[in-house]
Amino acid sequence: MTAKNYQLYKWINDNNPPTHLKYSKGWWDYVELLQRLAAKLDAEEVRVVATYVVDTPPPQEKLTMPAVVIDLPRVSFALRFDFGANPTRDMREWIVSVRRRSPYLGPLFGLFDETEDLRALQVTGLSPDWLFGPYRNDPATFSCALDDEWDVWTLIRLVAYES
Repeated sequence: MTAKNYQLYKWINDNNPPTHLKYSKGWWDYVELLQRLAAKLDAEEVRVVATYVVDTPPPQEKLTMPAVVIDLPRVSFALRFDFGANPTRDMREWIVSVRRRSPYLGPLFGLFDETEDLRALQVTGLSPDWLFGPYRNDPATFSCALDDEWDVWTLIRLVAYES
């Protein structure tokens, strides 16, 4: 455990799901992914900025999840993962918000809809401080919906390392 990510580790320790829940593995997959992202990126800090509840598919359970901000030298990413999300409800599994010092004008490879404004979807966990308008309106500060952790990682690599 690094001192700079103490808040995340404390949140994980204090919010472990009960062992009888069938979807606790989804919870652990998410927190382990956050830990790997922070380590790979050598994140300055990982902060838990809010919690939200995931309603899982059957057998229906409710899991408390952390919305986090990963701070890097030139950019911060807010992440929210909902493995119970139903694409027919206009919600993808991942919501990522980006706050950069300068606009990101590099390629996006169709990772997300550049015009989609997620603020109308009532996204819990990121509102209001970390839910921004669409990329098309402000390429330095935006929120987007992504399908899976591969898209999240691709976006982070592009936006974090492009000057």
